[in-house]
Amino acid sequence: MLKARIITAIVMAVVLFGVLFGLSGGAFAAVLGLVVLGGAWEWSRLAGLIRIEFRLLYSTIIAAIGVVCYRYAFPEVWPLLVGVGWWFAIVVLLFRLQTRGIQLQSRAFVLIAGVVVLVPAWYAAVMLHAIDLKRPWLLLSLFLVIWGADIAAYFAGKARGRIRLASRLSPGKTVEGLSGGLAGVLLVAVFLGATVWQLGATTLLMWVSLCLASGLFSVVGDLFESVIKRQAGAKDSGNLLPGHGGILDRIDSFTAAAPIFALGWLLLKGL
Repeated sequence: MLKARIITAIVMAVVLFGVLFGLSGGAFAAVLGLVVLGGAWEWSRLAGLIRIEFRLLYSTIIAAIGVVCYRYAFPEVWPLLVGVGWWFAIVVLLFRLQTRGIQLQSRAFVLIAGVVVLVPAWYAAVMLHAIDLKRPWLLLSLFLVIWGADIAAYFAGKARGRIRLASRLSPGKTVEGLSGGLAGVLLVAVFLGATVWQLGATTLLMWVSLCLASGLFSVVGDLFESVIKRQAGAKDSGNLLPGHGGILDRIDSFTAAAPIFALGWLLLKGL
């Protein structure tokens, strides 16, 4: 299992770098859209859709919404605002689920959630990639922040994890893991800000704050997908990626962090 996980991770990293640095504009949006379609297919199963034609219809609807946003909204910020507003609402929902022990009963809610989770994240990634600066490096910076949080949280939780972060939502997550993850984000953010972006002291502080916020929301995305999977009685969202589960299992953190990071970056550059 570990060997398969490592091989899959290497392949995914190579593909990601190829897409980031080799594609632009509509080609990049289209390839990333295929990933979103795969996520939509998995989400439809978690939402309880069994028949293939219904799952295809759901995935097609999400694809159509993405095309409309790209064709008629890009590069407006309102799709990002929708995503950011959604994830702040999810923070409240997760708190209620954890403290009151209630469950999500509405299939309609889960189906709508898939749209608001996937489309704004895709839109944010396309926007970050299209910003005319050091084009691929901005989106890559977000990936590095998320990976830094994930890796540091794993080792910190493994070594010192004692206090459960959200026992009813994801029993394996700990406060110590979260703290370690944020420490990892801090290191990555300072390194990127000082080297790649060469920011001054004040701007660096705001950059680090943005990265920490994105790291926190990456955990929110992870927790929300855990809730959806537990409600569906599924350990993983799929089995496409050996050793990693499904597409959603790999992008759950990104779906929440991307709109936060993209909107925050635009605000940061507007100051």
